[in-house]
Amino acid sequence: MRDLTQQLHRRLQGFVKQDAGFEPRSGRAAVAIMVREGQEATELLMIRRATREGDPWSGHMGFPGGRRDPEDRSNFSCALRETEEELGVDLSRWGAPLGELSDVNTGWRKDRPEMLVTPFIFSVSELPELTPNDEVDDVVWVPLHFLMDEGNREPLEWEWKGQKMETDSYLYDCYRIWGLSLMMIDEMMGLLRP
Repeated sequence: MRDLTQQLHRRLQGFVKQDAGFEPRSGRAAVAIMVREGQEATELLMIRRATREGDPWSGHMGFPGGRRDPEDRSNFSCALRETEEELGVDLSRWGAPLGELSDVNTGWRKDRPEMLVTPFIFSVSELPELTPNDEVDDVVWVPLHFLMDEGNREPLEWEWKGQKMETDSYLYDCYRIWGLSLMMIDEMMGLLRP
């Protein structure tokens, strides 16, 4: 682990996640945020979700993960299972858990169910060849320094029920990062900023 990964690990040790304050009516989910020391920078792995009918996050950038199944012993085991299903990576073998961030509530819009998503952060050095399943369109490593630079943020306009909405986003290469993933990234970047 180099500087940013070590700093993230230290900050996560003392981090107290915010309590959502409610029990989700639509269940729980978990994602895995993998961080590695790339050749030129510390990077995190993101996926572009496949375009699928009925998936409210269809085509969005995110992290491997998904809804917790009844057989998952914990949110953590859900993140492990989903990462193996979506990318073919067994994080119990290839990753070192660094900690978890606050649960993110998917119910920030009335047309979305209130589900809580727990982000778990893993340090990875080597990975086997990624074998994305049909839920994943693309995989990209995004440098943390790009996400730490507030100058790279830009407004994103989108439509919801006939109304124009605006939110923050990043455009890394051809990958638009916003929404739930950006909420997770913002909390993580807050741990890294002085």
